[in-house]
Amino acid sequence: MTKHPVSAAPFKRPPRPWYKRATAAFHAPQGGIPVARVIPRQVDCGSFILRFLEPSAAFGEGMGTPDSDRVSLDTNAFKESNLSDSRTYHPMIKLGLSNWIYHLPRWHSSRFYPVPHPPYAVITAHWQLERVKHDIQLKPDDTTLLEDYLRHDYTAYLESEGGPNWKVRDEAFNGKTITGDPLPQYQIDHIIENGLLAPPLSYEVLTCNAMHWLRYLWAPRPAMPEALNYTTTLLPDVLLTVDFHIVRMNSEPWEDWWDLFLEDCETLVKSIACQRKALPGAD
Repeated sequence: MTKHPVSAAPFKRPPRPWYKRATAAFHAPQGGIPVARVIPRQVDCGSFILRFLEPSAAFGEGMGTPDSDRVSLDTNAFKESNLSDSRTYHPMIKLGLSNWIYHLPRWHSSRFYPVPHPPYAVITAHWQLERVKHDIQLKPDDTTLLEDYLRHDYTAYLESEGGPNWKVRDEAFNGKTITGDPLPQYQIDHIIENGLLAPPLSYEVLTCNAMHWLRYLWAPRPAMPEALNYTTTLLPDVLLTVDFHIVRMNSEPWEDWWDLFLEDCETLVKSIACQRKALPGAD
C-alpha cells in the first residue's frame, strides 16, 4: 500500500522581533521570494513522489512553468545540465525553475541621491534530479559518502585534463609575449593565481522531512559566492540538487542581504518531501 502523501508546508518566514520590524525600512532588504505566489508542486518520479514549493518567477514569462509533473528516471532522460561549473555538468532532469530579486531597504541612504539603484542580487533557483557519475552507488541516508563523492567530483572536474584549472595552467605555460617569447615566470604565476577555480570548501548537514541534505557554496573566486547548493541522495544513482544561482548587482556588502537569502533558501528546501512508493506486494 502506498504511504499517505506528505504535503509541502506553506512558505512562511519566521516572525521578526518588534524592534526589527520597527526599523525594517532602514536596514531590511526588500523583495525576495513572493510569499503570496509560491506554488505547491508534485512530481511523480516512478519509485517516489517529490513535493516542493516553487515561487512564481519575478521576471521571464513562463520561467516558473514546470516541464512535467511526471518524469522517467531512465538513463536517456537525463540531459546535459546548464549549471556548468557550479554542478560540474551533471546529467540532469529539470523539475522546476524560478527567480526573485533582493532590493535595497525602502529608506536606504543612497535613495536620497540621484544615482542608479540596482538591486542587491538576482537569484535563479533550479530544482533538478542528477545522475551520479561513473556508475558510483551512494546510500540515501549517508551524508559522509555523499560529501566524499562531491569533493572528489569537484576536484576531478576542475583538475583533470581538459578541466577549467587544467586549461588555465596550460594556457599560462604556453602563453607568448608580443615578441613570441615564452611568458616570464612572474606573469605565469599571476595568470595561474588569478585564474584557478576553487572547489567548495565545506559541507553542512541539514536534515528535514527524513531527507539528509548537504549545503555548500560554489565560490570559485573569493570575492563573492556564485551559487548556494543543497544536494541529497534519493537513489543510489540519483541525486536531488536545489541550486540557488546568484548574480550580484550592487556594490553594497553582500552581508546586507545574505541572511535573508539563506533563510529563504532553507525554508524552500525544508518544504521538500519525498514519498517513497511501496514495492509491489508489500503490505
